[in-house]
Amino acid sequence: MQAWSTYFATIGAASATLLGLLFVAVSVNASAALGAGDRLTRDLTEQAFQNYLAIMLVSLLALFPDLPTRLFGLICLLSVAVRAIWLATRLVRTVRHRGPRQSLILALRRHLAAVVGFGLLLVATTRMALDWGENFNTLAAATLVLLISATSVSWELLRRIANPGAA
Repeated sequence: MQAWSTYFATIGAASATLLGLLFVAVSVNASAALGAGDRLTRDLTEQAFQNYLAIMLVSLLALFPDLPTRLFGLICLLSVAVRAIWLATRLVRTVRHRGPRQSLILALRRHLAAVVGFGLLLVATTRMALDWGENFNTLAAATLVLLISATSVSWELLRRIANPGAA
């Protein structure tokens, strides 16, 4: 894991920074982001936070000194699996309860990168937990996809908060 420490330190720091900025934006606009009025805005907030947290968790665990690859894979697999189940639940809820102004394609597209990212995380961590080798390339790709997903969802969230009538 030592060869990957710079990557995981960088992506973990980027995720933490963006999560902090998102937290400030949501705090300043809490009623718009978390209020009872718009379910999609709340879902966007939740999705962005969950993706950033998953990246931070994997990155912090990857930087833990002397953690055997198999144990790292097992810990990550368990925590990523819980988050993946929540992602699936959110996806089903979005498809079933999307508003009349939100098309099915747009609803699915918003979740596509997160599904790919969590899928890659599950593959990489399962392989590591089963001691089928180090899958840090797949793990790195997964965290990068999740970072891009979280950032694009955060942007959509900020646009909705800034201009709620256009949503």
